[in-house]
Amino acid sequence: MLNIRNALRLYALLKDFIPEYDVDDDYLEFVSAIVHNIRMSDRPEVFGDGLSLMYSKITVNELAEKNPLDVVSMFMSGLADNKFLSLAKFCGSLGYG
Repeated sequence: MLNIRNALRLYALLKDFIPEYDVDDDYLEFVSAIVHNIRMSDRPEVFGDGLSLMYSKITVNELAEKNPLDVVSMFMSGLADNKFLSLAKFCGSLGYG
């Protein structure tokens, strides 16, 4: 689990890709929408930057060697492991970002 500093960095990195949601949203739909929004943007480096925050020991070279589906799967797992939906709701309630 990320410390608060890196959690807020992750939120700042992903805030432009967070979909509208309500308290009953399915987590998988929420994370899938973030992945979709990143894929549709002109900023694919967000995957690598996010993974670097969530898995501090991973390098860009290691990511480049992985199957793209594995990278997306790692990214989604990292968001789940770090309770990103709860983080987004918390930051939104504070007006952060």
